[in-house]
Amino acid sequence: MRLLLAAASLACAAAFLPAQNPPWPGSYAMNRSTITMACNSSGPFNLDLARNFAITSYDWSNEKEQWANAKPMDCEERMVAQAERTKAVHPSGRVFVYANLVKALPWMTTVREKLEDPAYSGFFLRFKEGGSFPNGSYHVPACTGSKCSAYYHDQEQTPQHPKGDGSCVDECDCGSLPCGEYLWDHRNGTMLRDFLVKEYVGGPQYVGHPAVSGLFVDDFWCSDSLNGTGACGDPVQGPSEINRNSQEDMGLTDGDVRALTEGWLETMTAAQAEVLRLGGYTWSLLPGESNANAEPRMLSAASCASTLRPACGDGPSPWESLPLLFGLHAGNKTDPLPQLGQDVAAFLLMRGPHAYAGWGQWGMSWPVGTSWQSKTGPFVPVPAVLRHDFGEPDGRCREASPGVFTRRFGHGDVSLDCNTFRATVPGYP
Repeated sequence: MRLLLAAASLACAAAFLPAQNPPWPGSYAMNRSTITMACNSSGPFNLDLARNFAITSYDWSNEKEQWANAKPMDCEERMVAQAERTKAVHPSGRVFVYANLVKALPWMTTVREKLEDPAYSGFFLRFKEGGSFPNGSYHVPACTGSKCSAYYHDQEQTPQHPKGDGSCVDECDCGSLPCGEYLWDHRNGTMLRDFLVKEYVGGPQYVGHPAVSGLFVDDFWCSDSLNGTGACGDPVQGPSEINRNSQEDMGLTDGDVRALTEGWLETMTAAQAEVLRLGGYTWSLLPGESNANAEPRMLSAASCASTLRPACGDGPSPWESLPLLFGLHAGNKTDPLPQLGQDVAAFLLMRGPHAYAGWGQWGMSWPVGTSWQSKTGPFVPVPAVLRHDFGEPDGRCREASPGVFTRRFGHGDVSLDCNTFRATVPGYP
């Protein structure tokens, strides 16, 4: 997981389905308006924490210590099991899981089965010929331990023995192939797209599973000729979060990169449509999240008025008809949420019927400086104000005086004075 550069998403986003609300009914209740990207690499995520969120989205790194040492790796099955456990303790909550339409990750069983089947060799990009395979002149190893593959793969975010992004006690087991980040060949067209849309994201381990309501679909392709020179910045054109020399190692022309980007865009659009058809949702349908940027709108004293005016001015508010992803500031162990009152006030002032508040990038930083990632250890509890019932709003927020924003809810008035950065929230000190 990482924060992607926003510039890389600008041209790509236009080809996706438009940002839109989830298919389920909206709610102004705070306990139905929270979100977290859950990730505990040392074991299962704490269900006492997960049950506090309207949406809990499980990252691929959740339980990494366990799935990286399974034989073979079973990340996919563990995500689904975590989703089932979460739904069991929180039936009204919604659970998302991780998927990737750029990288073909062999620790996912659905992906590994295709990587190992020669009938599907056209699904994957390959190292260029003439590179002295398997031991030759690539920037990344074609072999790991006793296994080699002519399919391109790197180890940027890959479990390895004895230590990697996930550590294997002995040789890592991704089936018959070396562990690594493989790549889908989106020039393949309909056959690959049908698999990714119907069998992968819509399949029984993903949105086709009754415990899974949505996906975080990670990574992107970017082309200088399609997106604009210098727009990709990840740090180069091509697939995101892959070794920067991947284009050379695969022998791809700039035209190939453009074709792969266009194919990925078409597949992403089809995947979004299929998820919606199944009654699910993806982060990429949130405004500004088309390439898994996961950058929530966040409030500061300096940006307070400019953040609120689009929702509280005379023109139409963008959040009346679109979902809002709002980031609460995370602090430190002694003061984990240093401006909670101001953040909650801004969220209530801006929001429409579909809105989700979390903390930090993706919500994975909650709570800073504590031991929530341990299997049974203590964690900072979700504050009561995030479970409070404020009632329905009586219209939109308004700027009552310069820099002072107010909104009436059924159970009290909410206000935020951006001049003094002081908030009034019913039921919150």
